[in-house]
Amino acid sequence: MQRLFRIGTFIIILSFFLVNPTFAATSFIETLSKIRVSQGYIFKINYRTEAEWTDGLVFKLICSFSKGPELSFMSSGFNNIKEGWHKTEIDVPKVYRDRYGYIEDYRLELYHNGILVSMKSL
Repeated sequence: MQRLFRIGTFIIILSFFLVNPTFAATSFIETLSKIRVSQGYIFKINYRTEAEWTDGLVFKLICSFSKGPELSFMSSGFNNIKEGWHKTEIDVPKVYRDRYGYIEDYRLELYHNGILVSMKSL
């Protein structure tokens, strides 16, 4: 009886993953570059989506500054994105460089409907 219960549970879990494709990572960060400009920093992001249409993408940039603090910057939410390659930017204003020093380390996280699906670091 317990064996039937385990097999049934396995089949239910397997069918859940096959029916609900949101657990599969359908978006990926391909490249991340930092550019220092007079207004602060610009982080250029190239990413790819594999689903025909993608909703609920958010980028989170976490930066470690030379004077100690670690701060995060979020992009706006992206919806109705077609399959393919895309570009976006996250700007870090100069006031952060003046107050906290230079960015020494950074990483970028990509969330799809609140679930972390991709990460890229320095």
